[in-house]
Amino acid sequence: MAQKYTEYSLIEFQKCFSNNQACEKHLIAQRWKTGFLCPQCGHKEAWYLKNRKLFDCKRCRFQTGLTAGTIFHGTKVPLVKWYWLIYRMAMDKVGVSVAEMQRILEIGQYKTAWLMAHKIRKAMADRDAAYSLAGLIEMDESFFGPKGSTRGRGSERKSTVLCAVSLYRDKKGKERPGFAHMRVVDNAAADSVENFLDRLGCGIRTNEGNQLLEAIRSDGWKSYGKAAKNKELQHLKVVLRDPKSAGKLLPWVHRVISNVKAVIRGSHRGVSEKHLQSYLSEVCYRFNRRFWEKELFDRLVQACISTESISYYELVNINRKL
Repeated sequence: MAQKYTEYSLIEFQKCFSNNQACEKHLIAQRWKTGFLCPQCGHKEAWYLKNRKLFDCKRCRFQTGLTAGTIFHGTKVPLVKWYWLIYRMAMDKVGVSVAEMQRILEIGQYKTAWLMAHKIRKAMADRDAAYSLAGLIEMDESFFGPKGSTRGRGSERKSTVLCAVSLYRDKKGKERPGFAHMRVVDNAAADSVENFLDRLGCGIRTNEGNQLLEAIRSDGWKSYGKAAKNKELQHLKVVLRDPKSAGKLLPWVHRVISNVKAVIRGSHRGVSEKHLQSYLSEVCYRFNRRFWEKELFDRLVQACISTESISYYELVNINRKL
């Protein structure tokens, strides 16, 4: 049965989550939709120790924290401030400035607000990692970062990013974009494309035995043709006589790439190479749920309680190509 999400307009959000108690109540309901279940013994009854934010199992006395196993684990920031940041990151299509949110939410240090935002982006990325693409996908690569002496695929200072958008036909037969995925890679070689296709679900079979991913549409770069052949996919090659025509011949993938670049140049004023993947995942997360705009907050809270936290140390020492 498909999970139901609650819709929240800005006014409704303000009414429902005006204080920490309301946020805690919502978090409890989200974590245990059918009632509390002890992770130790499976018992369904517990005392809630409000001051310590702990559930004390009535059978085995195992204590479970309200935020244990979520991105909120160990936080000293009130939950209401977390909820406001989640709402803004879910709803603002152009992204939010961490410095602005630190000021608005009265968070003591920029470092704390920065860490909170990256934890939320991790939840977004982990949620989308569970989904595969199917049918026909449009693919291309793009480059992010400062200008180098060489343009395009040979640039020595830019990060290479692969982007894929699944396509489907609406009731009128018009081609529409489905889900999008983007990934920072070492280069645009065939093995990088193949690894990216594996992440998208290449090789997964339907109940009828057909491959979930069927074909890729791309420009004439040889890596796409080689990867498609190795993965037994149909390759629909688009001939680009003028590089400027890529946006018209591969419209959906270039729209997603343009959206990401606009967000990075705008609210974030540029991002580091190390954390580029997090921002790509954030934009894709919102794009993939564009038809459920008012549900985005509730969906993102669910993502935040479905993945474990990440520490500041782990973030600053992260490998940019995960």
